[in-house]
Amino acid sequence: MKLFWSTAAVCFLPALCAMHGVSETPFANTTPTPAKARPAIAFIEAPVVVAGEPAQRFPQGSRLLRMAPGEQPPSAVSLTSVFFAVADPQVSFDGTKILFSGQQKRGEDWQIWEMVADGANPHQITHCLGDCLQPAYLPRSQIVYTSVDGKGGQRASAVYVCQGNGAEAHPITFGPGNYQVETVLRSGRVLVSANSPLLAEVAGRRSRALYTIRPDGSGLTRLRQDAAANQDAAANTVPAGAEELADGSILFVARKNSPAGTVGGELAWIRPGALRASDITRPPLVYGSAHELQEATLVVARQSPRLPASKREFDLYSFDLASKTLGDLFYRKPNFSAVQAVPLASHASPEYYWSILHPEAKTGRVLCLNSSVSEDAPHGRLAGRIAQVRVIALDQSDNHQRTLGEAPVETDGSFYVTVPADTPIRFELLGTKGEVVHAQRSWIWARTGED
Repeated sequence: MKLFWSTAAVCFLPALCAMHGVSETPFANTTPTPAKARPAIAFIEAPVVVAGEPAQRFPQGSRLLRMAPGEQPPSAVSLTSVFFAVADPQVSFDGTKILFSGQQKRGEDWQIWEMVADGANPHQITHCLGDCLQPAYLPRSQIVYTSVDGKGGQRASAVYVCQGNGAEAHPITFGPGNYQVETVLRSGRVLVSANSPLLAEVAGRRSRALYTIRPDGSGLTRLRQDAAANQDAAANTVPAGAEELADGSILFVARKNSPAGTVGGELAWIRPGALRASDITRPPLVYGSAHELQEATLVVARQSPRLPASKREFDLYSFDLASKTLGDLFYRKPNFSAVQAVPLASHASPEYYWSILHPEAKTGRVLCLNSSVSEDAPHGRLAGRIAQVRVIALDQSDNHQRTLGEAPVETDGSFYVTVPADTPIRFELLGTKGEVVHAQRSWIWARTGED
């Protein structure tokens, strides 16, 4: 069961269960770093970078470059000259391959591709009917990625998992929320971002939050309760490019109260054990991406505050987390931005999650220990007697809601219901006269045989 309740949380279950062909690539390095101090990097170079839907970030194309370290300014080599646009490079656990999303020709669907780290043997993995982007490696030769489908205002995204050759592709998120892949944590869980609350996109509302989910689609949980702690500060906040650092912190770029289309924001992180995120940097500095280069050192994309806003391309720098200061300039090219830099080095594989779902099952089960507990209520508890719970399902083909039934709520506030698997559902709590005492807004789901 996806144990997340939004602003209309009823029993707050998570607490319980918790361009192409340009050949020259100028390079600048104000203080050269010895080759042994850092690995080679791969990064995206693009003439234009915009915010918004993943498939529209590079409207004038982009390419993937590889740059080796050295005492002298090295040359950056293009690895994707046959693509109109590429994005989201991810390095395999052994450091020998690069997973990325690519658009071969302008206007074509984005697909997931893989190649050797030197650019050899590029091969297509997915054959999506829509756009597939933001891939990440999972243990045992699996891949997780974001699938975007639909047209115009009906476009929506979900998270999919497939084998390393593209076979057996299937969704692991269900219902509204526009889920997108951020990274795979060392625990084996997938870190995703989604609308907050878990509803379809609302005009003018851009608030998103971070969630964790198991690779089989079970156990969806809000990562931290930032919105509950400070709803005003969390409004219109979009975390992007999140990853887990060596010390367990979650690093991301936070765009706060920005107009539509604005790229970048502040660097922020959630420290191990912290209840909410904290800023690493502050305005007016703007960062487009950040990735751990070595322990306590990042490779970041940062805009120059000295240039006019219309000409603020992103350049690549090192960043020291201990002092929270900018370091060496790695790469700069006039009229181009460099973003999404990742080190070409081996790293530990996440834990493999052994699923205990039952694929043949048609239902899941929901247990709520106390439906009177609610963050929305004064003193954290709903007043009055809760007599029943109503279960409502969503048919996404026509966006029609239907009532599945009602079940009794015990005097201690607990209830237990069986629901159809892989179906968006929400709950309404009813009083002794059948009136709605409180209603859940977010759509959640139970997987096959999931409790």
